[in-house]
Amino acid sequence: MPQAGRYAGVLGTAGHIDHGKSTLIKALTGTDPDRLKEEKERGITIELGFAELDLPGGIRLGVVDVPGHEKFIRHMVAGATGVDIALLVVAADDGVMVQTREHLSILQLLGVCQLVVALTKIDRAGAELTELAAADVAALLEQTPYAGAPILPVSAVTGEGLDGLRAALAQAASELPRRDTTGVARLPIDRVFTIGGAGTVVTGTLWEGTVAAGDKLELVGPGAELRIRQIQEHGQPVDRASAGQRVALNIVGASKDEIARGMVIATPGLLHQTLCVNAQFSYLADPAHPAPLRSGTTVHLHHGTSEVLARLLVLERESAEEGSAAGALSSKRELVPGQSSFIQLRLFEPLTMRVGDRFIIRAGDPLYSIGGGVVLDTAPRLRTHLAPGEYALLQALYQGDTSQAVRLALESVAVPVTSAQLAIQLGLERSEVAVLLDQTDEGVVTRLRAGDANPETAYLSVEHADQLLACIEQALLAWHESNPQQANLASRALLDRLPVRMRPEPEFFDALLQQLAASGVVMIEAGRVAHKRAAASVQRQLGELRSRVLARLEPQGLSPESIADLQAALGAQRSLLAQALGELSRDHELVRLSGDLYFTPAALEGARTRLVEALQATPGGLGAAELRDVLGVSRKYAIPVLEYFDARGVTIREGDLRRLRSSSKSV
Repeated sequence: MPQAGRYAGVLGTAGHIDHGKSTLIKALTGTDPDRLKEEKERGITIELGFAELDLPGGIRLGVVDVPGHEKFIRHMVAGATGVDIALLVVAADDGVMVQTREHLSILQLLGVCQLVVALTKIDRAGAELTELAAADVAALLEQTPYAGAPILPVSAVTGEGLDGLRAALAQAASELPRRDTTGVARLPIDRVFTIGGAGTVVTGTLWEGTVAAGDKLELVGPGAELRIRQIQEHGQPVDRASAGQRVALNIVGASKDEIARGMVIATPGLLHQTLCVNAQFSYLADPAHPAPLRSGTTVHLHHGTSEVLARLLVLERESAEEGSAAGALSSKRELVPGQSSFIQLRLFEPLTMRVGDRFIIRAGDPLYSIGGGVVLDTAPRLRTHLAPGEYALLQALYQGDTSQAVRLALESVAVPVTSAQLAIQLGLERSEVAVLLDQTDEGVVTRLRAGDANPETAYLSVEHADQLLACIEQALLAWHESNPQQANLASRALLDRLPVRMRPEPEFFDALLQQLAASGVVMIEAGRVAHKRAAASVQRQLGELRSRVLARLEPQGLSPESIADLQAALGAQRSLLAQALGELSRDHELVRLSGDLYFTPAALEGARTRLVEALQATPGGLGAAELRDVLGVSRKYAIPVLEYFDARGVTIREGDLRRLRSSSKSV
């Protein structure tokens, strides 16, 4: 039972135009939900209206009053989104009408779990008409999930039956399931306006999570970073609000002109917009519209507080023989009224959708509701034929088989994913996904640790792990084949050589390389990778080249060839020569001076001996030209050698002269 004085959820009206929805809400709450001048002048609801309803037992409901006119069905759908209890209003003197049926279908398709019927205008209908209308409504509900829902005759004029209606609504509120208040915070916006001195205000029903004053949120799509300055529930400031509550958020970070109905505010970085979704769809059996629905039809998609055009494609299960036809549009595929199917919706504008979200589809001229369903995949491949695994995953998600869905989803991805990433993909709680992954046998799933800096664990099916490891090995071998004289390459360069769809995040790529190193396939040193088999051949070439370099440079003494001259003389690949020279320097078999000159230690030691002897004989010092003659080389070589001995502390330069330091170091 909800706590006294606390919100239990949101009540939304539904029903045909002029059946008294707004009048009834005013009688129940004291608030006129019709806010617009045009609404009051015409006597019909055009826009969404809002109120607050206190019920017996201290239960409080937010109220959304929706238009009943067929021209404003899109507003009705926007208002019904996020509703926990529907108040279906039927005038006793009219009975069930066109919008009564359409609104009831919309409530079912949106998954509204509780319904109470208010049979209005009994003050002018009389007992007989009221009884007939009640029977008419009961028959309508019989074939729906709302069979047996309470039907309460009321009069908003005399007040008759209102206490009984309040009691029925309180009972329905007490039976509501609890919403998730711990996950992603998500608010579809139904209004945006500016208040002088406060700034931008957005309103809506908080679908998920909890928000608090000071929280940072994101305007999904534009990506604007927002901060909540203040939260209100029906004009009253509160510190925080949870899923199921109607809220007004005073925000900083975006102006009124940057925000519109249909946009979504959410926890930063966790939600994204999409132009394509796979979903389960139910095509309504409407006697007034018996025509089949052709695959490829352009429809109006209503989701949350948004309405966009989309192309509806019927998804078919691909058999082995149909593999070559994958992705082709079946122009003959169609649904008959009453049929359900998996579909792909290709949106004309991006929407923020999550797995598990409900939606409504309208089509025709004039528009009418043809069906609706549940989002099952927000990032599908563009295709109309599903492979067996893809079809099975959609079935598992629709049937709520989370264990099967996690297993199939893991089998469908080619790169390691974290429990958080998989949870978002499947629309499940991260903790639930993490438990299921941790319980999966090691023969089925490979676990990868990113490292101490990022303790996150990623998961990959053993089959895909083997394929990815093989792909990495093949990419490395292909690089070796194209670069036969290079021993290794940077690990990030190897990552870039993988096909895009098989590129893991860098930290998990490193973990995969460590697996290959542990199995003896590759060698890793200082962030560079070499295939063990290919590297052995390169190492032999490298060893031979080192010997040839030394043999050529040793006789050259203090006049060694440049790298370019060495390359030409030895016929070596520049990269392999650079590696050989680098290793010779590391092993102190050569000393690099002046960029591209390499000297043997013996040549430099001989130069040191000559310099020391000459400078000891001339304590006052010698100039560069004189020392060049002592060394017996041109200025090109003399200056680098002299600067080398300056740096080593053998000589010191004073003006144009050099002399010995008081104590000189060896080469």
